[in-house]
Amino acid sequence: MAESREALCDDRRYLCVVHSDRPLQIEQCELNFLERRYARADRLPPLDSFESLAPARTFAAFGGEVTIHDIGRDGRDPPRLVARLRPRCGKPQHAVWHQRRLWILCADRIEICDDWLALVATIEDPWLAGGHTIGPDAQGHMLVSCSASDSVLVVDEARLRVVDALRMPERLYGRNYKLGRADSVVDHYIANDAQLTHVNSAQPWREGILTSALIPGAIGWFDRERRYHELLRGFVGCHGARAVSAEEFYFCDSCLGALVFADSRGRVLRRIATGSKWLHDAVRVGGDLYALALYDRRQVWFVDAATRETLYLVDCESFGSPQFLSC
Repeated sequence: MAESREALCDDRRYLCVVHSDRPLQIEQCELNFLERRYARADRLPPLDSFESLAPARTFAAFGGEVTIHDIGRDGRDPPRLVARLRPRCGKPQHAVWHQRRLWILCADRIEICDDWLALVATIEDPWLAGGHTIGPDAQGHMLVSCSASDSVLVVDEARLRVVDALRMPERLYGRNYKLGRADSVVDHYIANDAQLTHVNSAQPWREGILTSALIPGAIGWFDRERRYHELLRGFVGCHGARAVSAEEFYFCDSCLGALVFADSRGRVLRRIATGSKWLHDAVRVGGDLYALALYDRRQVWFVDAATRETLYLVDCESFGSPQFLSC
């Protein structure tokens, strides 16, 4: 499973990068292309029956790998590669070092590794397909965004099973299939153009869950009672919404290559341009330091958001284009 490795430690900070073998199709990253694609009048509801849909493995055309970089005890050291691996599941989507375990979200399952990166557990669920991000909520759960089911899954860290599932609301985003929890999108995969939102991030915020959704370009929030609130929309292609504080969050305006900061009322505060044609993800390392995944350039930049200075750079040419990050 691991191509190179050293034991991971509790007293170090790690940047985990998931890389994709998928070549960049730049014309499909353009804002106008995506707006036309998802504005088609015949997109929803889909014509095909749910039972006729092909399994998720049919859509697994590309592989990828995970790299892990030591960035020191305080996250401020220049990144040093300590491990790289290709998970058994095929295409990794996101990887997080948490509680002495590496949690790897794949397209249709979660693989959990120990501190030597040996596989110790696997989690599956009928709605766990089109996995995008995974992250802890500081309450004993991992939050998982799943685009094929347009859902956020809540996984109990101790019991290693899904204990809640929240679907993006049809009242805002339309209808495709009336999914029950026993309906398997692993066996009957709902492809991109038939999805409601293509939700691609789920992270803790204000005692609830902050989400980003590519199709409407929307940032939303499930509050502590699991009621959904749309905070803003129109950033078609957006990725990676995460919290700065209870009053501020950030996300990637992927098509325009900008890191965007907004307040809790959905007002844009500032933008940091990178020149990227597809800014896939960004993660706060600490303070004003952010790591940014420039998919088209095959680089991860460490940027000071206050000075807009690039401090470090990770060349991903040997690994594949960087997708989602964690730190």
